[in-house]
Amino acid sequence: MEIRQLRYFLDIAQTEHLTQSAQNLFVTQSTLSHGLRQLEQELNVTLFDRLGRGLKLSQAGAEFRVYATRALKEIEAGRMALADLSGLQSGKLTVGAFPTFLNTVVPATVAAFSQAHPRVMVEVRDLRAGSIEALLLRGELDLGIAFHPTEHEEIETEPLFDERMLLVVGALHPLAGRRSLAMKALAGMPLALLPRSFATRRLIDASLRQADVAPTVRVEMDSVEALLGVCRHSDLASIVPERAARQAPDLHAIALTEPQMVRHAGILWRRGASRSAAARAFAALLLTTPLR
Repeated sequence: MEIRQLRYFLDIAQTEHLTQSAQNLFVTQSTLSHGLRQLEQELNVTLFDRLGRGLKLSQAGAEFRVYATRALKEIEAGRMALADLSGLQSGKLTVGAFPTFLNTVVPATVAAFSQAHPRVMVEVRDLRAGSIEALLLRGELDLGIAFHPTEHEEIETEPLFDERMLLVVGALHPLAGRRSLAMKALAGMPLALLPRSFATRRLIDASLRQADVAPTVRVEMDSVEALLGVCRHSDLASIVPERAARQAPDLHAIALTEPQMVRHAGILWRRGASRSAAARAFAALLLTTPLR
């Protein structure tokens, strides 16, 4: 089994089309088909079901994809470890980050890392917390930036920072002049919130239950920036992370009390997995770069 065969397999699993994968990998379609046949013969399984001109992962292929992805990631981690001996002169770093961190925490760290290690390619993926954990377990990410505690025991977390959740309202909202507000005062207030599939929404709901408040949710949107826009153009209020609220100076942010709502951010790793030199260097910068 050769590394190139694993790369062929994983790209085809992504595109489900030989022609597109051949273009992606800069090989001929016949070379790609031959490499795939060799891999299937060696494994003695059919990795793809042929559907007209397309391909679909078979059950065996879907199972093998997890291990192939992890194997290539470990090889890349080994290569990066060797590159460390010459000062991180090559390689790729893949980071999964929760959406609200992309405009606050991540840019300064990416900029500092790229300046220090210009030959290491950095890919940052915009992902929800659950997807970050899943991709870490599949070996498709070097590290993640999300919240803890996590859902999977196989994920370990390095604390990064704590962040308050704030009530945000427009300039004409009756509460625009308030600096703080008890959670119980949210009873009956029309709200725009993230959907329940978000970990942040589950934190909000738990805090509201603790205050014995049944929220009046008028709007659900899966983007914090969109929620801020709704508050800007209506009488709805929202509950958003403090760093996101700072990005909207035309809105009014109000501290919530009784209870205070705080989420805990961290650097997520797959427990027991190799950590490339690039991943370690990026994590170190995350811990030392001033947070915005």
